[in-house]
Amino acid sequence: MKQAEFTKQKQNQWQLLKEVLTDPELAKDHDLPKMIRQLSHDLAIAKSRLYSPSLVNYLNQLMLMGHQQLYKPTNRFIAPLWKFIKYDLPQSLSELRLYVVWAHILFYGVSIIAFAITLIDPDFVRNVISNAQVVNIEEMYDPLSKHYAKERESDSDFLMFGYYIFNNISIAFQSFVGGIILGFGALYVLLFNALYLGVISGHIVNIDYGSTFFSFVITHGAFELTAIVLSAAAGSVIGVNLLAPGRYSRLDALKVSGKKALPLMFAAFLMLVIAAFFEAFWSSSQTIPHLVKYGVGSFCWFWVLMYIFRRVSHEN
Repeated sequence: MKQAEFTKQKQNQWQLLKEVLTDPELAKDHDLPKMIRQLSHDLAIAKSRLYSPSLVNYLNQLMLMGHQQLYKPTNRFIAPLWKFIKYDLPQSLSELRLYVVWAHILFYGVSIIAFAITLIDPDFVRNVISNAQVVNIEEMYDPLSKHYAKERESDSDFLMFGYYIFNNISIAFQSFVGGIILGFGALYVLLFNALYLGVISGHIVNIDYGSTFFSFVITHGAFELTAIVLSAAAGSVIGVNLLAPGRYSRLDALKVSGKKALPLMFAAFLMLVIAAFFEAFWSSSQTIPHLVKYGVGSFCWFWVLMYIFRRVSHEN
């Protein structure tokens, strides 16, 4: 076969390989190792038939690009994490959209109702939490409290970071495992935290400590509250599938639904780690002006809700 005929026959394949090597999105839809093996065969033919140096050099360069792409080192943590955030989690949010939407509606709906009731009836807070807890919360967010007079030590920040992670993840885990109790455990954790958030927020407004409370919670709350909602949604997936297993046995339904809900749970864990970081090192800082915290917190809420609901509204 003459060079011109060989080139004409293979040109489209080579051009496609070049595009695949330069476009990561396109690479997902093609078998790169197979394409490189074919290119290696073409290069061997070109050399054995003594085709022009320019053609051999072109194929060599293409082969080098292919090997660099195929064997490039990958970060074993960042690359899988990025894949999860960009592809796996959006797919799960889309597939489980009803659970995610209803979990948000229940959580924030109950919170708003509890907030409104507490504003109207200030004593309602004591029907939800004890007097000792009320006093403790008032001391925590009192603008005249001693702990607002100086910045917390850095070693204390790290200790609190660990505490927040343990506390937050334990709540999410309870919600997820609560799905095994036919979903009622997940529902209880969701509604209790919604009620708690609503009455505490209402009580803080009633006693006029809003400046210290809302500036503290606004940033990490974007991740922490969303994580609680997602973990409840994940637990609900398990509960609903156990209630109505269909053609599966309940044990198989547990396995299938657990696997289906796992991306939501992993996303909740990631958000809780982020929330713990902000709560320990940012939210508690006395040197950061409240307006800056409100600005950063508003951005975090916007980004989180846009990420969640853009994927929820996307049809597979």
